[in-house]
Amino acid sequence: MSNAYGGDFNRKIDYVFKVVLIGDSAVGKSQLLARFVKNEFSVDSKATIGVEFQTKTLLIDQKMVKAQIWDTAGQERYRAVISAYYRGAVGVMLLYDMTNRQSFDRTTRWLEEARQHVRKDTVIMLIGNKCDFTSLREVPVKDAQEFAERENLCFMETSAAEATNVENTFLTALMEIYRIASRKPVISAEKEYGDVKYIKTDYVFKVVLIGDSTVGKSQLLARFAKNEFDVRSKATIGFESQSKTVPVDQEMIMAHIWDIGGQERYHAVTKAYYKGAVGALLVYDITKRRSFDHMTRRLEELRRHADKDIVIMLIGNKCDLASSRAVPVEDAQEFAKRENLCFMETSALEGTYVISAFLTALTKIYRIISKK
Repeated sequence: MSNAYGGDFNRKIDYVFKVVLIGDSAVGKSQLLARFVKNEFSVDSKATIGVEFQTKTLLIDQKMVKAQIWDTAGQERYRAVISAYYRGAVGVMLLYDMTNRQSFDRTTRWLEEARQHVRKDTVIMLIGNKCDFTSLREVPVKDAQEFAERENLCFMETSAAEATNVENTFLTALMEIYRIASRKPVISAEKEYGDVKYIKTDYVFKVVLIGDSTVGKSQLLARFAKNEFDVRSKATIGFESQSKTVPVDQEMIMAHIWDIGGQERYHAVTKAYYKGAVGALLVYDITKRRSFDHMTRRLEELRRHADKDIVIMLIGNKCDLASSRAVPVEDAQEFAKRENLCFMETSALEGTYVISAFLTALTKIYRIISKK
């Protein structure tokens, strides 16, 4: 009924489904993901730091389905990213370790948290991992089956080490998500879709926002994605993401735009943040010279982690505060020319050149990708 094969962010697709993995630390979420996406298993795998995600493209009922599968650390110190982690998810894989009763007992709390943040029609699967350790079993199959039936969840046991039921588990979830999604009407590109999960597109591009805290990254994103500006906006905690679909050269482009806290404590998630990015907006505040001076370091970090073909734009934000300017336009132009970057000044507050900046980046990305 379905054929699966790996994909990347630039393949033409019909649906994009975000699926999140949840459960205690050490239950095997990262190993399960690696087994499904890459057919790999590492006995030396370490605990996830912050957030990771991987993608796989599958053919389901003759439709191209891109699965974005997110994995976050089970430790409490990463709970600050909860809201962003669940945002847009249409599938949840709730894992426990069948050799660890406590991890199963905690699934009730994980399920309550998930249901607080996702839509009521989100597909949720209960997964008992490490079923290869039958002699160490602490969670009887009957207990898990009863819990799943009571909570109206799909249930399956897996072994990431031996690959038992791994692909079948993910495909079961994705096919159920597809069944729900395919019954919904196609959404037009002109409609601001915010939390809409199902939309037909030609390309999906991941674009990341980079810059110091308070330079206005979140405000730029809100202005572009929703045409909103909140003067009471607070610093981003962890990371956020929003999406918008726009027409570029007669093709429908879905832009997944990611925004991460500019504070140093969030740099642990750097690798996952840049993974798959085909565009980056380097943002500084024209009234704060220091935020501009930090662009060199930010650019070096970006180029260490991103693809060499990534499209990079330098954005001088808050150009409405011209009387408080601390960064001359000429300085930014020289830096952009030296580093081969596009450059534009914007005002999230007044909406000045915001759409133009994002569309310039997306158009350049499209013209590079479409030639491949």
